[in-house]
Amino acid sequence: MRLKGKRAVVTGAANGIGRATARELAAQGAQVILLDRDVANGEATGAEIVAAGGDCLFRKLDVTKPDEVVEVAAAILAEVGYVDILVNNAGIWRPGTVVDLSEATWNSVFDTNVKSVFLVSKQFVPSMIERRSGVVANVASVAGMVGAADASAYAASKGAIINLTRSMALDFASYNVRVNCVCPGMMDTGMGDSVVGHYRPDAIPADAKAHWQPLARIGVPEDVAKAILYMVSDDAVFMTGSVVVVDGGLTAQ
Repeated sequence: MRLKGKRAVVTGAANGIGRATARELAAQGAQVILLDRDVANGEATGAEIVAAGGDCLFRKLDVTKPDEVVEVAAAILAEVGYVDILVNNAGIWRPGTVVDLSEATWNSVFDTNVKSVFLVSKQFVPSMIERRSGVVANVASVAGMVGAADASAYAASKGAIINLTRSMALDFASYNVRVNCVCPGMMDTGMGDSVVGHYRPDAIPADAKAHWQPLARIGVPEDVAKAILYMVSDDAVFMTGSVVVVDGGLTAQ
């Protein structure tokens, strides 16, 4: 097991990429702490992990609420002592240009996608610095690399995560804390369904997702989870400030 004895926190762990990542890390021996505001699916994910022989805890958390992040993180650290791995995955997608997006929607996207990385990292990275050991994996998107029509807030927020990752990598390298970023393309998730429904409302969702990129199959959350596993494992010990693309060739076009 590549992560035996490690302790990992995953935000947005109740569904999609977060859920797949939590399951992958647990399968590799990590104790996984699941954070999500979706209690029903979060607890269900935790139950699946335990049933498969894994070790996990679920804690309800809205990553956009600073006081709640401080309280929940403090309780976790008091219970488990320290965290080796942090996966900042929580995120939302909302369509719109800068002309028709409301300020409330813009703020909601940035609070969930970007500010949450700041808030959660602020609580868990200090214990990594103190121990001079730890790794952070931030989940961005190919939209943060190449832009996306009619998705200004989302694309801007994911671009911000990419450069925040690079800055964090530089800030904490001297403490042996690595920070990397993964950029998924179209995935077979609830968010993927929303994107397909917006851009190609007349298409069969499965067909649209399968032909969104050169590799003619649907990308699944487990594809991203495996990339995250590599980034947070000792196999990537010399890797920090990197951006890993998992998009079936979408950005190569």
